[in-house]
Amino acid sequence: MKQKRINLDQYLSKYDKEMGSLARDLRNMILEHVPDMDEVIKWKNLFYEKWEFVCAIVIHKDHVNLQFARGTELDDPEGILERTGKKIRLVKINNAKEINSDKLKNMVVEAVNLNITN
Repeated sequence: MKQKRINLDQYLSKYDKEMGSLARDLRNMILEHVPDMDEVIKWKNLFYEKWEFVCAIVIHKDHVNLQFARGTELDDPEGILERTGKKIRLVKINNAKEINSDKLKNMVVEAVNLNITN
């Protein structure tokens, strides 16, 4: 089954070049580690789904957030997740180096596995 993908260039055209670049790098990392996720736009943000919502990329003026739908269930020994609600947690990303961290990659895979096992 072919995964849903958006026109990323068109979507990012309305954002600052630097934040758009961070969002593109983050999207590439997500799809590199879990290539069979669907990518859709909801509430003007990039959402990634595998059976249901896994994570979202939210672009701000000076950073990009990676929000996890079931963030309260993720292993976070270094305390990089920030609170945003009952279940959602996010990682605030300020530069491309942060995207390539093993802890972030592991969180993406763990978040998908939560949907697979439950």
